[in-house]
Amino acid sequence: MILMKLIRNFKCLAVTSALWLSLALVACGGAESKNESLFSSEVVRSAESALSDKLAYLGIEAIDFGDSLTSNEKAAMTWLYAYSYTPDILDHSPEFYRANIDVAIKARQELPWGSSVPLDQWRAFVLPLRVNNEILDDFRTTYYEELRDLVKDMTMEQAVIELNHWAHQHITYAPSDGRTSSPLATLRNALGRCGEQSTFFVSVLRTVGIPARQVYTPRWAHTDDNHAWVEAWVDGEWHYLGASEPAPVLDHAWFDAPVLRAMLLHTRAFGPYVGKEEWLGADLNTTELNVSENYIPVAPAMVTVVDKEGKPLEGVKVTFRIYNYADLYPAVTRTTNRLGEASVELGFGDVVVVASRSPQEMAIGKLTNKEGGGTLKLTLGDWSEVPSEMHLTITPPIERVPQIAVTEEMEHINAERMEENNALRQSYTDTFPTDEQANSLAKELGLSGEKATQLSRLYKESRGYHREIADFLRSSAQQGKVQEAIAILASLTDKDLHDVNIDVLRETLSRDLTSVQWSDADLFSPRVMLEHLYPVQKQLDEAIKEIKSAHPEWETLSIAEKAKTLAMVVDGFKVDESYNPRGIVMSPATVWQYKVGDLRSLQVLLVRLLRTAGISAKYDTANGVILFKDEQQRAEILPFKEKTESEEVSADCQLLLSYKPEGYLKTPKYETNFSIGYVDDEGQLSTYGFDWQLPYDQVSGAKLLHDRNYLLTGTRLANGAVLMALRKQECGKIAPLLFDRDETAIGVIGSLNAESLYHDLSSDSDKSLISSTGRGYYLLILGRAHHEPTDHILRDMQAIKGADGKLLLPTVVLINDPSAELKSLLPEAIWGEDKWDIEYDFVKSNELSGRLDKPVVIIADTFNRVVFISQGYTIGIGERVAQIVEELKSK
Repeated sequence: MILMKLIRNFKCLAVTSALWLSLALVACGGAESKNESLFSSEVVRSAESALSDKLAYLGIEAIDFGDSLTSNEKAAMTWLYAYSYTPDILDHSPEFYRANIDVAIKARQELPWGSSVPLDQWRAFVLPLRVNNEILDDFRTTYYEELRDLVKDMTMEQAVIELNHWAHQHITYAPSDGRTSSPLATLRNALGRCGEQSTFFVSVLRTVGIPARQVYTPRWAHTDDNHAWVEAWVDGEWHYLGASEPAPVLDHAWFDAPVLRAMLLHTRAFGPYVGKEEWLGADLNTTELNVSENYIPVAPAMVTVVDKEGKPLEGVKVTFRIYNYADLYPAVTRTTNRLGEASVELGFGDVVVVASRSPQEMAIGKLTNKEGGGTLKLTLGDWSEVPSEMHLTITPPIERVPQIAVTEEMEHINAERMEENNALRQSYTDTFPTDEQANSLAKELGLSGEKATQLSRLYKESRGYHREIADFLRSSAQQGKVQEAIAILASLTDKDLHDVNIDVLRETLSRDLTSVQWSDADLFSPRVMLEHLYPVQKQLDEAIKEIKSAHPEWETLSIAEKAKTLAMVVDGFKVDESYNPRGIVMSPATVWQYKVGDLRSLQVLLVRLLRTAGISAKYDTANGVILFKDEQQRAEILPFKEKTESEEVSADCQLLLSYKPEGYLKTPKYETNFSIGYVDDEGQLSTYGFDWQLPYDQVSGAKLLHDRNYLLTGTRLANGAVLMALRKQECGKIAPLLFDRDETAIGVIGSLNAESLYHDLSSDSDKSLISSTGRGYYLLILGRAHHEPTDHILRDMQAIKGADGKLLLPTVVLINDPSAELKSLLPEAIWGEDKWDIEYDFVKSNELSGRLDKPVVIIADTFNRVVFISQGYTIGIGERVAQIVEELKSK
């Protein structure tokens, strides 16, 4: 009765596992006093048991935590080692964890809110270091004292807001690749994508003992891409905020409106966790939670799966998928119960559902969720029975207006503070390499022409890491290897230039390669996937030496035979399928030492071994296989860790695509307009990993490794809905790229980068479009001074004023040297000059020919979608724009 009362009062989720049930008894309790143990005996016993099972699985006898640990330190070490991912416990020392644990305990004791944080929240959202897929670092131990002193006299709420300003003083947004930089690397770089901003800010909050978690919409429903932000636990409640994007109050951010159109919002808790949120799933490391109810109205989306006789099927895998970037992203995975049912709480919109056991037992359908819930019944059958074409209209949740209690004065004060933050950050980024400094370094190194240009780009891209990169280059010049050093840097990603361990560069440079070999990055580059780079060349050299010793015939083997020998060695390692489900790549040296790793870690090790053995090799993201070059420089697939012998694999399935240009879509791009997928051995839909935005003609001709393939295309409409088509694809047969259209609807016809800069005339400064217009739709007018058609257009725009005299949309007018008289035609607009050539970027990105015929009127939104464009003078253009605006608002 006591447990049931706790569950009823706190909405704790009942789970069947004995481990979780024991935790529920303590997790739903209140905060314990400072003098009490931070870990109950039940929690410690469960963690000890979990750690014992993990070490046995990994084949590790024991881990020595060290001497003189307090009971809290020992319990915390056990807790972290029990539930951390395999790379986290094997790539980092016990001393590293102990130092971070001590800071977490110190923050709990020294900050005024410390002891008020319930222990279940502290264990799940303060003590753990990992936030996303970043490499763990010393941020907590490095910055604790500075951050503590900044907020020690504040309330919890004040501290969260102040720390967000501190974060904004140090970093701001910039898009980048999927590898998440560590907090210290992000700090040094002063930039981060949303996943890095939120990882950084969660680390900041946890450092001072405030529970924090990264929240994701795994994919937006109304537009492409996703977003991540932060929730902070303040005085008993979770509150959201944009990371390093300060607002005057909590629960207020630029995404207030977009989040209301989400289908799902989720987060992860470290270890076994029981809270009031819907339980989405758990592995042996983390618990996935559905936090959608904190933001949007939700209802149960229920799927019932039956066989052809109508009998409910238990144990069927069901994925709830969101259309995004021409892909059906599996946002939630469930398994049917004995009634054949699987459900999840989702927002009010459409998802595509795939239910399957195998390619012979599968089904695909659309589920519309609404108030009161949505239902879908699927009958399993063979893939061959799925229609050759499926055409679906995917509708996202409707647009709603957020209710935010913030005054103009509060926004003004916050904006002034943000300008101060920008100035502080700018004073730091002003120390980054300039063109002049880059040219000077090139001259110092004796470089000219293309090599000097290449070095200049690499050096400037290193940003806050420029001293280390410059030292490496100067050292290479002293060795007579500056060309090789540049080749190494060029083989890396831009993000690597911000944080690569210099020892990685030095050991790569020390390799004994010929000039021909130095021209092939697949022979020397330390980069394989998007893994963190460790200095491991010495261990790899020793590994190859050991393998050669075990194979006396090595020198007589062909390249293919050598490659297969190396694959056979790594194939003998244990595949960690339990304790690293997110595929965080472990150091190749650690994998070699322990002879264990998840599939990605094993693949990275194998590629590095191949390169160390002098074999050109790479990981092919499109098909998820390893390729190597034989004596004739032909790329061959290296068989490795096949999932099942029964899986259909064919290297002879050629993909052929054609396209007849229509409208503004001149060249369809991969995972923007279309994608190629296959039905895997579980009967689920999987997407080939071709490069993002690769033009269709560069995808055409590729060899696919599977036979059950499909082509997916999508047309995004202005209201966020998608006209999706899924067509089966036959090997070797030309497939035309066809896009469904709705001539009665407003569609997305192009793209315009909302981060594009222009010169604002009122402030005499450069600004981005998005910073001037705010989030949502806006109007951009490109015109000419002393130009009659431009005058007519501006006069016509009186039609886009509402009854109150205000413009229906934020409007930016870009005309070089406009007269006061010209500006008086539309004084309500934001006036500027196109000094950064937005016009050129728009023409280039949309593959238009030549310059635009001015005046140009564009309606776009800050998700970079263009829904309307007009060139030259058109009679009644103002009324047409007004009609479109009304249609957009009515959607």
